[in-house]
Parts: sequence; structure tokens; C-alpha cells
Amino acid sequence: MEPMNQGEGDTSYARNSGIQAPEVLTRNHIPAYNIDEHARREMLPMIHEAYAQQFKNDFTHFLKLRAKEFLSGGRMVISITGRHSHGIDSKLFHIWEIVVQILSVMALEGVIDKAKYDSFYMPMYGPSNEELREIIQEEGSFSIKEMVVRGLTSDADSALFTPNRYICEVRAVFEPLIVKHFGEVMEEFMRTAERLWSLDGILRDQLARLAWLSVSLTKA
Repeated sequence: MEPMNQGEGDTSYARNSGIQAPEVLTRNHIPAYNIDEHARREMLPMIHEAYAQQFKNDFTHFLKLRAKEFLSGGRMVISITGRHSHGIDSKLFHIWEIVVQILSVMALEGVIDKAKYDSFYMPMYGPSNEELREIIQEEGSFSIKEMVVRGLTSDADSALFTPNRYICEVRAVFEPLIVKHFGEVMEEFMRTAERLWSLDGILRDQLARLAWLSVSLTKA
């Protein structure tokens, strides 16, 4: 990133780089991923909208704070995990669905408490490239020089991208959140994930929906 003039206190990266779980869900105790499939499908559009709006608010705030730190002409590159934009199924897909699908099986099998499962909210959202572009343009502090979208595994050697490797990467990212909420359940989480991967390919299908979004921005 270059050039910058601030980055402390209320404008620091650490305090303004993440999305919060939508308050409308947490306040009303609405599960982000209901174990009951019918209820889940019924609530999915509302839950997606809650996360999308929360991300828009948080990312807009992030851009405004970064704009205070950058001089005119300063550049930054943002890379985040998002999703492909094709079709309604993709639009309503969350990047954390892989994790909560594993946890939902654990809840059904009694490994974790269902009430705790229902109160678990992932504080993250994966936008499509269209959503990201729209937010950046609407906020107005930066111009987009380039945006690149690529599949999460598009450059990976298929022989190297094994189920165990992927599940270990999921663990590395999400273990702190899971352990904080459910306690020491990661070994069972890993076993459940491996079982789901080998059973029906659901996790592989979900992975194919994910994408890396990289955008190069210049301060106006």
C-alpha cells in the first residue's frame, strides 16, 4: 500500500478490517444456518440480505477510514474470499456454509449442543465481484484500476489439493471461532469433515463456488 499518512486508533486496520455478525439475526435469535432444511431454505434470502447489508456497511466504513490515510493517487490492493456470481444459488451461498454444514451434522449427532449451534454466527461474508464493485463505486473515495476473479482451486495442482489439505486449511482459519463458542471439538470437527467429503461430495461442490477477489484501487 502506498502512500499513507495515518493508521492509528479509530482508523487502525485492526479495529476496522472485519465484518460483524448481523445484529438483526443475533438480536432476534435467528439461526444463520437452520438444521431444518425447509426452515433454512425459507429464511435463506433474509439471512443473505442481512449479511450483505452488514458487509456493505462495514466495508464502506473501512474504505472511508482508508481514504483518510491515503494521499491522492495512493494505491492499495485488496484480496478477499468471495464467490462466483452466476445464478441465484450462488447469490445465496455463504463462504461459511462449509463450516456450518459440518457443525450441523455434529449438532444432529449430539457432539455439540444444538442451542449453542443455533447461537453461532460467523462474522464474515463473501461478496460477489459485482457487489464489491458496486460498494467501492458508491462510496467514491477510490477508483478501480483492475479486478480479478479466480476460482479458489483454479491454479492448484489437483493432485496436491487433497481433502485433508483443504480441511486443514479450513481448520487453520476457523478454529479460534469454533473453539471459543463450542470448546475443544476440533478433532471431531476434522473427523466429521473428512466423512462428509468422502460421502457425497457436498463439500467439494461448495468449494467450487468460492473465489478469490482481488481489486487494485487508487485514491481519488
